[in-house]
Amino acid sequence: MKKYLSNLLLFMSIQIWSQDAIRNQYQKENFESAKNTLENGNHTVAIREFLLVYDMNAKSEIAQIAIKKADSLKSIIRNNKLNRLLGDWKWVSKEGNWAIREDGLGGKMITINVDEILFFELYRNSKKWELVKTEKIKFSENPESYSFTEFLYSNKEIWDYSVDENSGELKAYYIGEKTEEGFSELVCGNPVFYYFKLQ
Repeated sequence: MKKYLSNLLLFMSIQIWSQDAIRNQYQKENFESAKNTLENGNHTVAIREFLLVYDMNAKSEIAQIAIKKADSLKSIIRNNKLNRLLGDWKWVSKEGNWAIREDGLGGKMITINVDEILFFELYRNSKKWELVKTEKIKFSENPESYSFTEFLYSNKEIWDYSVDENSGELKAYYIGEKTEEGFSELVCGNPVFYYFKLQ
């Protein structure tokens, strides 16, 4: 019986060691793939691949390198995105010109700086813009993010801001919200706001 137990333990140890070796090799291969993706200039996909390497075995040395690379890349693409968004942007209504708003709203504007987004509104018969809301610049940490550059508002809403390279138009697009269970995503009928940059 003792011999049987010791053989069983030996067999199980070999199996566990073999599985760990396979997992470690797979993790190394994915790490190399992430490095190649980064060299080819696709930062968003490289971040996803480095995060996958980390998730395979977070305690390994290669996982620690991968998470640092992912965080560093996130910082780079977020700073680049924010630099494109800085400035004053005036709302462009996509409603027909015949639509008269009952609330008397005549215009909207946002100012984006490195720390916050300031939301202003202008009402008919008013001579100055009113600050109606301020959002601190905070990026969403949704692991299934499209770009890792979406903003997380204080009310837990997640918005993506992007500038059209051809028209220069800014698009603010509602994605979903952060919940206690994780992240929810709205896939139809998402609110969208368009802005043009003020000089």
